[in-house]
Amino acid sequence: MSSPTISVITVTRNLIEAGRTQSMADALECVQGQTCRGLEHVILDGASTDGTQALIEDRIAAGGAVPVRFLSEPDSGLYDAMNKAVEIASGDYVVFLNSDDLIARPDSLARMQAHLARACSDYAFGETIYADAAGNLRHSRRLTTKGILQSIPFCHNSTLIRRAAFRELGGHDLSFRIVADYDMVLRLMLQGYRGSAAQVPISVFRLGGLSSDLHRTAAEMIRAWRKNYQPFVDMTVYSDEECLDWFRIGQLPLRVSTAILLAFPGNAVVHRAALYSIAKTVRRRLQPWRRWDNLSAG
Repeated sequence: MSSPTISVITVTRNLIEAGRTQSMADALECVQGQTCRGLEHVILDGASTDGTQALIEDRIAAGGAVPVRFLSEPDSGLYDAMNKAVEIASGDYVVFLNSDDLIARPDSLARMQAHLARACSDYAFGETIYADAAGNLRHSRRLTTKGILQSIPFCHNSTLIRRAAFRELGGHDLSFRIVADYDMVLRLMLQGYRGSAAQVPISVFRLGGLSSDLHRTAAEMIRAWRKNYQPFVDMTVYSDEECLDWFRIGQLPLRVSTAILLAFPGNAVVHRAALYSIAKTVRRRLQPWRRWDNLSAG
C-alpha cells in the first residue's frame, strides 16, 4: 500500500481570550515542521468573537510546507467542530490536535504513515507524552487495548482513524460533551474495525481540560457503558449509583464482562478485553483489604 494521506484536525474558539495565542502558534508550527508528505492541517474555528480568526489567518498567510484549510462557523461544542472538520478534510486518516497540544516529534506522522501503509488498519494508536501545569513530562509507552471496557486505554490525540470509518460510524456522538472520544474508540472496537499499535510518540498532551472533572466524566462514562453494552446485557438493572461505583473502583461486574465475552467469540480485541476485565474483577475480589477510588482526586 502507498503511504496514506493524513489530515491533522484542530478546533478553536476564542483563543486570545483563553490566553492560548502562543500555544496555538506552537501547534501550527509543529504541524508545519512534520517531515512527511501527503499531510494537511484542517482548522475549524467556532465563530470566535475575540479576533482569533484574524490571528489564525495571519499565521496561515505566512506560508508553509503543509497546506492549511481554515473555516470559521458556529458549532455546538468541541466534538461537533471535530465532526465538521472531518467532513471538509481530505486525508485517508484523521488525527486530532488540540490548540494547546503538540505533535511529539518532527517525524511522528511520517513514521505513522509507514506503519499504516504496512498495517492497513482502520485506526492506529501510539505513545503519548503527558505534560502537567509545571512543565513536567511523562512519556507513556504502554500500548494496549485490554482496558477498553472500563476506560479509553490510550490518548485520543495519539490515535489516527481512517476517515471513512469515522464517517461510517456517524462521527462523534454529540450527546457526549466529555467522553465522545471514548465512545468513538469503543464503537470502533465493538463493531470490528481493525486497530494496530505503533511504538511511535505521537502527541504531547497537556493535562487538564474537560476530562479533568472526574465527576462529570464519570456520569458520561456511565452513559457510554449503558449505550454500548445494552445490546449484550440488560444495563437497566443497574442503578446509576452502582455504575458510579464501577467507575470508582475501576472494574465491571462479572455479569457484564461475561456477556460481552460470549457476544464476541470472533473479535480478538474485544474477547481479550473481556477476559482482562473478568480477571481484574476476580483478582480484586480476592484482595478485600485493598481499596480503589478513581474519584478521590475529584
